[in-house]
Amino acid sequence: MTIAEFRGAQVSRDDDYDRAPAGRTPPQDEQAEQSVLGSMLLSKDAIADVVEVIRGTDFYRPAHELIFDTILDLYGRGEPADAITVAAQLTRAGDAARVGGAPYLHTLVAGVPVAANAGYYAEIVREKAVLRRLVDAGTKIVQLGYAAEGQVDDVVDRAQAEVYSVTDKRTSEDYAPLADIMELTIDELEAIGNRDGAMAGVPTGFAELDDLTNGLHGGQMVIVAARPAVGKALALDTALPTPTGWTTMGAVSVGDFLVGADGRPTQVVAATEVMTGRPCYRVTFSDGTSIVADAQHQWLTDSEFASGVRTTEALAREVELGVVHSVRRHAPLRGSVALTHWTCPRVECGRHDDFKVASVVPVESVPVRCVEVDNADHLYLASRAMIPTHNSTLGLDLARSASIKHGLTSVIFSLEMSRTEITMRLLAAEARIALHHMRAGKMSDDDWNKLVRKMGEVSEAPLFIDDSPNLTMMEIRAKARRLRQRHDLRLIVLDYIQLMTSGKKVENRQVEVSEFSRQIKLLAKELDVPVVAIAQLNRGSEQRTSKRPLLSDLRESGCLTADTRLMRADTNVEVSLGELMASGARDIPVWSLDDRLKLVPRTLTHAFPSGVKEVFRLRLASGREIKATANHPFLTYDGWKPLGELAPGSRIGSIRHVPPPLETKPMDDDEAIALAEAVASASDGDGKQAPKAVFSAPKTQIAVFLRQLWAAHGSVRWDVAAGELRAHYPSTSRRLIDDIARLLLRFNVFSQIDTVPTAGGRDSYHLIIHGVDNQRRFLQEIGVLGARGEQAKEIARQLESIKAHMKLDTIPKDIWTRVQDALVEQHTPQRQLTTVTGTAVSELPGMHLPSQEMMSKVAELLGDADLEVVATNDVFWDEVVSVESLGEQAVYDATVLGTHNFIADGIPAHNSLEQDSDVVILLHREDLYEKESTRPGEADLIVAKHRNGPTADIVLAFQGHYSRFVDMAQG
Repeated sequence: MTIAEFRGAQVSRDDDYDRAPAGRTPPQDEQAEQSVLGSMLLSKDAIADVVEVIRGTDFYRPAHELIFDTILDLYGRGEPADAITVAAQLTRAGDAARVGGAPYLHTLVAGVPVAANAGYYAEIVREKAVLRRLVDAGTKIVQLGYAAEGQVDDVVDRAQAEVYSVTDKRTSEDYAPLADIMELTIDELEAIGNRDGAMAGVPTGFAELDDLTNGLHGGQMVIVAARPAVGKALALDTALPTPTGWTTMGAVSVGDFLVGADGRPTQVVAATEVMTGRPCYRVTFSDGTSIVADAQHQWLTDSEFASGVRTTEALAREVELGVVHSVRRHAPLRGSVALTHWTCPRVECGRHDDFKVASVVPVESVPVRCVEVDNADHLYLASRAMIPTHNSTLGLDLARSASIKHGLTSVIFSLEMSRTEITMRLLAAEARIALHHMRAGKMSDDDWNKLVRKMGEVSEAPLFIDDSPNLTMMEIRAKARRLRQRHDLRLIVLDYIQLMTSGKKVENRQVEVSEFSRQIKLLAKELDVPVVAIAQLNRGSEQRTSKRPLLSDLRESGCLTADTRLMRADTNVEVSLGELMASGARDIPVWSLDDRLKLVPRTLTHAFPSGVKEVFRLRLASGREIKATANHPFLTYDGWKPLGELAPGSRIGSIRHVPPPLETKPMDDDEAIALAEAVASASDGDGKQAPKAVFSAPKTQIAVFLRQLWAAHGSVRWDVAAGELRAHYPSTSRRLIDDIARLLLRFNVFSQIDTVPTAGGRDSYHLIIHGVDNQRRFLQEIGVLGARGEQAKEIARQLESIKAHMKLDTIPKDIWTRVQDALVEQHTPQRQLTTVTGTAVSELPGMHLPSQEMMSKVAELLGDADLEVVATNDVFWDEVVSVESLGEQAVYDATVLGTHNFIADGIPAHNSLEQDSDVVILLHREDLYEKESTRPGEADLIVAKHRNGPTADIVLAFQGHYSRFVDMAQG
């Protein structure tokens, strides 16, 4: 083979059949692939077996990968996945022809020897995939060698990475019982010691919590949340080694790789914002290295008295008293890290002694920041001297109570800690051995005796641990189902939710985490077991005088201001978040968008404060506006996106229509007229608004009210010069203008609000009715009083002959891509679509934005349900014209069941993470925040939400050295 042939052998998923040398077929087993897919089409149990073994990319034939992904998509949504439903789904996606159509799917089913052997077939497919990756890696390494581009060390590093990637696809990805893990854990403990110090429901075990909840019950989603890495931060200019060079604390971000104390790459899974105003210290070591850290940053040190993790503040006190502390060296650098940092900045790097802490002195506060890494010991290297430093367990105690104390099967899906680390914590808690003694290899004979006595009890516990990296909800669901079938699973612990990944492309993280919340709740209901989801609180508590966490600190989405008005579904009256907070109102019916973007009534459980944050005013082309934080999601054509990702020109949804209230309350026409006259005669001002009774009235009385109001101050006239109708209503009260706009939406009349500056410095607001369709409905259903009424009727007749302007109410042009796909799927002649749109199919992407009316005709022609949703929904796609900061304000949010959104100031807005949970427990330790705390060693379990019972605060003892929480009576 020539060099040219090697360089031409590029690996691509689109070129699977040509990626081997000429005359040689890459390792593959087509019959095994077909048997896997056929088994999955025959049995949902086979799907659960297969998903634990292979991924879609493990298939050799791209068509098989496509079928596999489609089956998993249906299975993940809880829908049947057989030859018929999969064929229909492939057809809808336009992929049926690519896989051979429905006949090929039936061939797969007919060719399955035994569906029960799906797991064995999947193993064959996986093995062939690993061999193909090995061939690919070899090809790439040959290419690298011949190309000889860059430094030799870099080339070797990339070659090593290629080989590592072959075996790095599926490591430690199955749950395992404690009995199987125990031997490995004991071996690791012994190895640590030999290294001479180198490194009715399910009872919770907490009496008061069990009294409150009666244990954890099947179908419940329980969130346990706390602040991680509280205040552990380093100065922004602190140098951090990475596998490819150096970065700084100020520049590192989530997803980047740093170097762990074990000498290997470790990924950043979380990063804080820049924090200011914190007490800071300069920590100087015996080699002259110094690092600036805040008072709560943690260091793993050894002293003559004890070894363990200490804060900078505690280290300063002990050093001042003469206690000698030393920081352990990192392990030898390995792999790509060793190649990049082949020489260590420390002169003594080859020696095994540690470096002493020379001094810890207060310095002027500087901006600081912290990151969290995904290795088991939470250590990463900092400064040019590569000093190990620490980054930022109640769920484990719940599983320990269920399985060890009560013999109930539980499983921990841990995305943060390894299975051996979890087992060490279990042993430390049960045997009452200091965890840092285990880690430091300083267990005494008494400790070993305690360990031996507890090993049998812990090993026999029906507790399973899965520390698979990058776990998806699909995998968790499949494994939990299998455990439920085989071992009578009674409790699931997920640690923790913010580290989970969907495995799919999503528009933003808020939507992804919200989807996790819904899927976790569905999993709990399906298996009838409680699911405890460990979550991280945001840093809202740190911005308050009281550091006590609130329910709002759990949120992934954003917040709105107190004057934001929500539309009630029972009366159609708008009520502000501030009013809901002041009244303590709960279980309020509000209007919300369903999955077809239709307005439906849903229950808003309650509103709650979210702290003080920077607020932005979002203004739309229609004049509508809303005030929210940067991370509050709004509806776009591509899904929910946070305000911070929107810019002028972006298009978001506002509502084009308001349904009648659930409780219509008729009034006499005379009463409607009297209310309109009262409003018209009242002096203008910000407090001027439409009476609440009008919103609950039938359309006929609303029309009387608006007609009378328009007669007093509004204008309806025909502009002869422009040849169009002018209809508007002016007021200096923005609230009244908004109210009129909402009332007009009962008639499907969408209006625009213009702000008009006046000479007196006070803005005036004009509500304008644009567009032939809106004007026609206004004249026909509301009309005009007096002599002008006859003129209005004549104008209405004129409007009938005028074609509506396409630019007023349009759909984002991304829809044309979907239209072209549907055209191919339905085999519709292009000329038919050209007749409807007036444009050649090839020119559609560059065509003007389509209206709902046009899209309705296109959907009818193509028989496409998705296009029909776009054409018939209750959303007006409004354009963003400005986003401006208003500074920091108190902000709030609300929780809506089911749809998780509500209408705020006429605009759909998404709500918070804890929407699906039955119980939310917030964990708080006062002594982490207050130096002079009178409660050292105590922790509060704040039951902030309990769907089926009361809330309460429960005080526990925190035994950090044993890595456990216990009842105060046991402490």
